Amino acid sequence: MKIKKKFIKRIFFEINKGLRRIYWYFFCKIKYFFISIKIKNNKKINQFTISLLLPTRERSIKFKRMLDSLISTCKNLDRIELLILFDEDEKEIEIYNQIIEDVRTQILIKKIKQNLGTHAKRNNFLAKKSKGEILFPINDDVIFVSAKWDVEIDKEFTKVRNEPYCLWINSGQKYTYLHSDFPIINRSWYERLGYVGSEFFYFWYLDTWICDLSQKSKKFLVSPNIKLFQFSAHTLKEEVDSTHLKNIKDDIPNKDKIIWDKTEKNRLNDSKLLI
Repeated sequence: MKIKKKFIKRIFFEINKGLRRIYWYFFCKIKYFFISIKIKNNKKINQFTISLLLPTRERSIKFKRMLDSLISTCKNLDRIELLILFDEDEKEIEIYNQIIEDVRTQILIKKIKQNLGTHAKRNNFLAKKSKGEILFPINDDVIFVSAKWDVEIDKEFTKVRNEPYCLWINSGQKYTYLHSDFPIINRSWYERLGYVGSEFFYFWYLDTWICDLSQKSKKFLVSPNIKLFQFSAHTLKEEVDSTHLKNIKDDIPNKDKIIWDKTEKNRLNDSKLLI
């Protein structure tokens, strides 16, 4: 009898999962089409200032890989600011400094040293220091793939004017309409909430929290034109390093999952602030 109940429960779970995929696939496609149609005849595309938020630790080689790709694919670097947060005991600071010095005439980079306990706190701290109209939290283990990605950001956020909005981009995930690993928000979104990521967690769930608020509020677009590639230590053994091991130690991912399950009401309340 127990086996039968488990089997039936599993069937309903799979059906609900399939229906959810269908719903969000068509919702995102239809919404993107109609919002794009609204400005199709409007030749004026706004140019936004963009703040890239980057906490990094002991990953100077990965940082250089990311920075090189950013510079080579961005069309208008003069409206970009890259805010970098280091821990005060950063062991590779001299290497970082040299990398930054080599490109100082090409892109504005702001270096900040501050000891903060979690990934969300680091991003929120950088957001307070930022000046951009668009806030783009990134990791040091990504590379920018799309040419003129900054222009594509302009096009997408022009569509939504000054409303709080989130832009989902593709970093290699299978279902781009269900989740974005690197969601981009505008200043209006940030000011409504007062934060980029929730500080409930030990490390994980910054992107998942933003995406859940996006779905609950329906204030998001899924862009087919902006792509990153993440050299994730979860799937690429050669990318495992001390920083990654620190982030998964002491059962941190499971602890954060427990917190996630307990904060549904918080996400629902915060999503209402975006409407």
